[in-house]
Amino acid sequence: MAASVEALARARVVHRRDAALYVDLAVVLALTALGLACPWGVRLWYRALAVGFAGIGGSVLAGALAVTVVSERAAARVQGMRRRPALALRGARDTTLAAWIAATLFAWPLSRMWAGLPTGLVWTLRDAGGLPLVIAQTTAAVLVLDAWLYWKHRLLHTRWLFGFHRAHHVYRDPTAFAGFAVGPVESLLTFWPLLLVAVPQAKHWAPLYLAVVVGFILLNFYLHCGAISRPAEAILPRLLLNTSVFHNGHHANAGVNFGEAMTLWDHLCRTRATDAPWAPTPAPSP
Repeated sequence: MAASVEALARARVVHRRDAALYVDLAVVLALTALGLACPWGVRLWYRALAVGFAGIGGSVLAGALAVTVVSERAAARVQGMRRRPALALRGARDTTLAAWIAATLFAWPLSRMWAGLPTGLVWTLRDAGGLPLVIAQTTAAVLVLDAWLYWKHRLLHTRWLFGFHRAHHVYRDPTAFAGFAVGPVESLLTFWPLLLVAVPQAKHWAPLYLAVVVGFILLNFYLHCGAISRPAEAILPRLLLNTSVFHNGHHANAGVNFGEAMTLWDHLCRTRATDAPWAPTPAPSP
């Protein structure tokens, strides 16, 4: 009886995994095909997709390579000497697919800009509403986005949605190539704010917006590099920002440390590995 129940449970896991693969494929095809409906130019949209993919994919992969080369030589590593394969090539493959999803979203504001239409990106503080407004809006946006990333991540760890996140936990002792190695559905849930840049009413002061985006990418590299920077580990927690040690704890035990950019919600919800009486849930099998 126990064997049959276990077999049924495994069959359900496989069924959810297969269903997630089909949904991921559908997301890739749908986001790519949506360019056919671009009202300001189909060819312009697909040209923006190609340029965006080359720019996003090329820069992220190059950055991951540089960080990996440095971090793999670091004396201080979170999990000590590497005992498992780094899976860097698999991470590069998964990152390339995530870059494609990001490019399908970025193609909308980029092609709109090329068409001479207004977007949310502005280059002067006056057009952005002034420095106090820019600071207030950016702070609020970062806090809201961080809350979204935390709760999205926790939802992806539920039984019904883990199939969309399972591949990321193959990287138990990750490298920087694993930073954006997530499936299409998770990529869409993570990068959809790129679409807001296409909305003229959603003003973004371009220098600060680009700095925040680059900062998020660099932070993600550090979170997954497996190495320890003593200055970063001392400074970032004081700003409630995630660290390599903190996030590596999530890869080692998937039931804790869900924050992706900040650790604010892990503090509020007591989901840190160090929180008592928090009892970490077992990591779902990859």
